[in-house]
Amino acid sequence: MERELDCEIVKDLLPLYVDGMASEISKKSIKNHLKGCSDCLEIYENMSAEIEEKEQPEVEDVQRFLKRTKLMYFLYALGGISMVAIITCMIVDLALNKGITWSLIVAASIVFTDAVLYSALSGKKNKGLNTMSVISIGTACLLLMIQITRYYLMNVGSFWIIRYGYPILLVWLAVIWTPMLCRHFFKWNLWDCIAVFLIAVIVGNYATKLITGDYVWNRDLWNLYNFLGNALGEMMGAVLFGILGRIKKWRK
Repeated sequence: MERELDCEIVKDLLPLYVDGMASEISKKSIKNHLKGCSDCLEIYENMSAEIEEKEQPEVEDVQRFLKRTKLMYFLYALGGISMVAIITCMIVDLALNKGITWSLIVAASIVFTDAVLYSALSGKKNKGLNTMSVISIGTACLLLMIQITRYYLMNVGSFWIIRYGYPILLVWLAVIWTPMLCRHFFKWNLWDCIAVFLIAVIVGNYATKLITGDYVWNRDLWNLYNFLGNALGEMMGAVLFGILGRIKKWRK
């Protein structure tokens, strides 16, 4: 017949039982004792909870390490594939054109894409702003590479980057950056940021037309009517999202 353990003995054996270090006979006896003793059961549950709390950070550290390792291998693989693609394009370009021409644009595009992915995946703090900064700088560099390759190496097109390329790029970067900065620095809600973005799109569209010469502002009612008509969708969207933003603030 199995002998019933005293509470004092069970309390002494509980650390071994929780760690799984007790013998099979002791485990069975302690288990039977816990079924009928609420005091010892409470002590056992507290011990188990403390051990789980101590082990939890270790599990999280292992998970973070595995995540970083997977990301590192993915970025290494991406870099290797990109390098192979760039070398292949340059070899084909040399074979067909007896020089490096369009492969420079391909190489710049691949490097630009890799830089954006690296910033988006590896960033921790202010990931959105950092990624947008990479996109802004990378787009300017990519435009310059396209201009140099086509105008100087391929003798195609005109020198458009100063007159059209960079001014239009700056306009649309301002359109994209404005709502992002409003959300980051002023903590605007998403609906207000979308409303600001739509208003900025209206300005961006007409600024682009002015730069390219497709639009000339004349001070008459017909031009004002056309202006409002072309921007009607964006204005309606801005009003709608502005109302949603106000409702969200009122609810808070």
